[in-house]
Amino acid sequence: MIPNRRATGPGRWLTGALARAFVPAPVAVAIAVAAGWPYFSGHPLAAAVTLLCCGAFAAAGGLLTTAARSRTSGLLLLAAALAWAVNWSASWDRGAWPLLSAFAQATFYLAVGLSVLTYPAGRLTARVDRAWAVQAVAILWGGQVAICTTSRPEWSGFRPGTLWLTVTARRAVFHQVLQVMTVLYLLLAASLALALLLRLPRMGRLDRALAVPVMGAIAFVGISAAITEQSVMEDVIQLPQLLHLYVIQGAFSLAVPTALLATALRSRFRELAAAARTLHLTSYPSVERVQSALRDVLQDPTLQVWFWIPPHQVYADDAGRPLDLLLDTGAGRWRKTVNTADGPPLAVVDCDATLQAHASLVDAALVAAGRALETAQLQAVVQAQLEQVRSAQERLVRAEAAERERLARDLHDGAQQRLLALGVNLGILENTAPDPALRPQLRACRLELLECLSDLRALARGIHPAILVHEGIAAALEPVAERLGIRVHLHATRQRFPRDVESTMYFALCEALSNAVKHAHATEIRINVTSDTTHVTGIVHDNGTGGAQASPGGGLTGITDRVGAIRGRIELSSPPGAGTTLKVVLPCA
Repeated sequence: MIPNRRATGPGRWLTGALARAFVPAPVAVAIAVAAGWPYFSGHPLAAAVTLLCCGAFAAAGGLLTTAARSRTSGLLLLAAALAWAVNWSASWDRGAWPLLSAFAQATFYLAVGLSVLTYPAGRLTARVDRAWAVQAVAILWGGQVAICTTSRPEWSGFRPGTLWLTVTARRAVFHQVLQVMTVLYLLLAASLALALLLRLPRMGRLDRALAVPVMGAIAFVGISAAITEQSVMEDVIQLPQLLHLYVIQGAFSLAVPTALLATALRSRFRELAAAARTLHLTSYPSVERVQSALRDVLQDPTLQVWFWIPPHQVYADDAGRPLDLLLDTGAGRWRKTVNTADGPPLAVVDCDATLQAHASLVDAALVAAGRALETAQLQAVVQAQLEQVRSAQERLVRAEAAERERLARDLHDGAQQRLLALGVNLGILENTAPDPALRPQLRACRLELLECLSDLRALARGIHPAILVHEGIAAALEPVAERLGIRVHLHATRQRFPRDVESTMYFALCEALSNAVKHAHATEIRINVTSDTTHVTGIVHDNGTGGAQASPGGGLTGITDRVGAIRGRIELSSPPGAGTTLKVVLPCA
């Protein structure tokens, strides 16, 4: 069914989505204020940057959760907002807060990376994405465990006595762990960049347009994090330095929610643009125009619209040919059924499977094209009826060719053989007649019989030459060219074609040759018959008087109808005084 404009309109979505997006943002901001108050109370600029970062991540996450396909990415962004807020609990510098802060920071980067990898599909679609997720958990969380177990809290800028995971506090070991973790963090950032690049070829056009800005943002954050993290990986760091670094990293991280918010809003506003463009492109609806408009708006050049034909109870393509939609759709395709407002079928849109992730955009385009689809369906019904007429004509031409062949064969095998036998008997009777006066009469009868036999053979050749059946167009045209009595240059393929195609091409070319001799008074004719994988083409060019036209009831009109009945075409060029060129093109596949 064509989606209801009120229920799913972009404007209604925009209002509800923005309301839901701002629900988690104040919560994240409140947690950040509580976690970082000891530091924020004396550093208002740092507080503003941090609160903006947490609010932006929470707003982006809330916005993405309003759409089914991006809900996973939205939840991960909400987790990132919460983790970054909790990360500032380090400013309390007592109890378990510093330890919680260390793992919250690792969780933040893990959630951000996973949210980008799951956007916009809503899941980890490739093996390399899943491999990065496992690697990130091991490095970010496992690395933090390694740092905490090989150090003391004061080495990370916290006061002695706070809760820590110290197992062995040796400077040399701690220094080696920091060096290893520095390399692993760089490798993790590089592997994320590689995973994002490998996703691009697998994406559709619409997904790529949404994902590229987000990929650019995460690349910027990854590079900045790798650079700023270098100053943390020291044997000893003071808490003010650590918190100042958090401010810088938070400012850089704002690129991710900003890009996500921009692309999410862009995808929704694009629905409005899609509706407007569809209305404009289908202002003069037709089957071809509606299909072309949807291809343009949805950026899918392979999209096809198949209309329901109520009189025949089938779907038909843009040429009116009936389709069996029960057949397999094929890999990478998605079929969306469209019904009228009253419920009966209207059309089926067959498009790239990547558009299934943009169902709301497709719905917006179909809503705008609703009236145009209904109008185009009327045209599709007419085209389907015309297609039935053409198919009937095609069957008649094939039946005619088969009947011509049968009649010519019957004349050859039946009447001609009997007349030959009668001629032989008359010859024997002529030679053995006892009365010499009867022999001249018998001879005259036999000669008359031979004339009749010759006329019958000519009739059989005219109906359907046997050589056309056995050897094809090239062999059948050779005796025709010889009988014309003028210079003929014949170049014809020896390839065989369906019998109705060979029969139609043969008689069309024979008609052209007859006209060239009788009406154009040509003295030289060129015949070319060629073929490709889908069509066979015959061209007859003469040096006659030109000026030929297809007059009603004439031979060319009959040939044009016959050629058109099997979906072929005729092109005639005959300028006065410059000869005539007739081109016949028939489908052979």
